[in-house]
Amino acid sequence: MRRIVITGAESTGKSTLAKVLAKHFSAPLSTEFVRQYVNAVQRPLTAEDLEPIARGQFAAEAAAISNANNLVLHDTNILSSILYAKHYFDVTLDWVDQKFTEQDYTLYLLCLPDIPWEADDGQRESPQSRSELHHLFKAKLDSLKLPYLEVGGSHKQRLEQAIAAITT
Repeated sequence: MRRIVITGAESTGKSTLAKVLAKHFSAPLSTEFVRQYVNAVQRPLTAEDLEPIARGQFAAEAAAISNANNLVLHDTNILSSILYAKHYFDVTLDWVDQKFTEQDYTLYLLCLPDIPWEADDGQRESPQSRSELHHLFKAKLDSLKLPYLEVGGSHKQRLEQAIAAITT
């Protein structure tokens, strides 16, 4: 099973790219659970929300895998939750870190923060945070020696880069 994760900082085109890739490859897609969670609770997140968000993210990924033949796409994965928990709350959940290391992701497509910022109430902090968060994602992928490709440029260019990476 090939598992491709579209990841990166806020407002970098992850969801747009993930949806187009899922359609292109006719592959199942797990969406970013935290988005659903924020919409459901209708309030700013707290450290107490990290556990249910992690459980929901793992469940979303498992559901997509159960519908896959040989390829599944993830509009982010638990790595985002791990990084944001540390960045915003200075919290680490050992069981999440452990379960993450047990997952077998084939490739990360790290979206560059080179497209215009789009606000999304309750979901995004600021355009100034995007560059810092991008560097956090890249540093974490490097430190864990996870396979990734940075994708950037227009939506069309990102799509072309992603398709080439997935098909090689």
